[in-house]
Amino acid sequence: MPLPLERRADIRGGASGEWASGRPYFGLGLGAFLALYLPQPLLPELDRDLGTSPAVTGLVMTAALLGFAAAGLLPEGEPARTLRWATWLTVAASLVAALSPDVWLLLPARAAQGIGIGLLVAGGLADVPRRMPPAMAGRLTGAMIAGTALGGLGGRLVGYTGNFLSWRGAFLLGGAGVLSVVLLSLRALPLATPPLQKPRAGPPASSPISLIIAGSCILFVSVGMFDLLPYRLGGPPFNLPPLLGDLVYLAFVPATFAGVVAGRAIDRFGRRVVILATAVFDVSLLVLGLFPSLAAVAVAATAAICGTVSLHVAHSGAAAAYGRATVGRYLTAYYVGGAAAAPLTAASYLRWGWPGVILPLCAATLIVAGLALAREQYHGAHGQQPDAGVVPPRLSG
Repeated sequence: MPLPLERRADIRGGASGEWASGRPYFGLGLGAFLALYLPQPLLPELDRDLGTSPAVTGLVMTAALLGFAAAGLLPEGEPARTLRWATWLTVAASLVAALSPDVWLLLPARAAQGIGIGLLVAGGLADVPRRMPPAMAGRLTGAMIAGTALGGLGGRLVGYTGNFLSWRGAFLLGGAGVLSVVLLSLRALPLATPPLQKPRAGPPASSPISLIIAGSCILFVSVGMFDLLPYRLGGPPFNLPPLLGDLVYLAFVPATFAGVVAGRAIDRFGRRVVILATAVFDVSLLVLGLFPSLAAVAVAATAAICGTVSLHVAHSGAAAAYGRATVGRYLTAYYVGGAAAAPLTAASYLRWGWPGVILPLCAATLIVAGLALAREQYHGAHGQQPDAGVVPPRLSG
């Protein structure tokens, strides 16, 4: 049974105002991502301390991303219990990572971190349409994705503390950050309240294949950009030292605001409008990165991460409307696409130079826009709401 009108009104304000503000969802995304990218600045130190080659040490990042992707295929179980279990899994894996005597224990610890983080993000995204009114869905999804953007930057900053705490100390600090931020966020989420919408009897709504394909293209753009950017900035005509080149990660700050803005725009204009507008601006600014200007490259890098965040907000919310299983499949495709970006764009860069990076990123963005238009035509032909965020008919409100 749907909740009575008085309960719906209470969720929109009053004692539940903190939920509606998006702060707990923002905190959940931020806390979860504090651990995901933490080792990135530590890779050279891990090379020296563990006696591994860069190719092997790089698997420390890959293991977590593959764990995240695998988490999307796991069943959810009871939502509140799963979120708490995922928190403790992430923290315990951080402790094991800090105590690892060699890379062969560090790798499974990182994979376990990825699984925990993936369960936290998928569970949080799926919780939005379950417990909050549809008019708030875009804003709250945007808050959570904005949190992941800032958490990704924060995790890298925690990683830099390894310069004086050691890499083991950085892992412990990151685990403590995950524990404190995520537990505070979970306490503020309405996990104990009945859902606003109850699934109807019958099989669950199927996941739209176009949504899954779009997911594989979205992270491809930012990973392809930021993996190859050090080569662009470190080579002619810029020849920047690595420390200055690392300042490019400050682009994650405007990406945080992009998530918030995209969420509010979705609530007002709809997902399809936000997807198409993002694609137009993203491609236009990415093309600027072809010019041999440091400012132009900075603009293109900012466009890549902001566009990824905006499209991720739109598609995450659309996936959540179909249920937790679709969120998991979408996130799996999202991270598999990101993992594929590194070797594919690197090969393209070696053959065609910097245009071999920029043009495939533009193509991936246009594919996402084309899939959004295809969904519009499909829904229109079947008499459904022509929007990427349409709530499937299996849910009642």
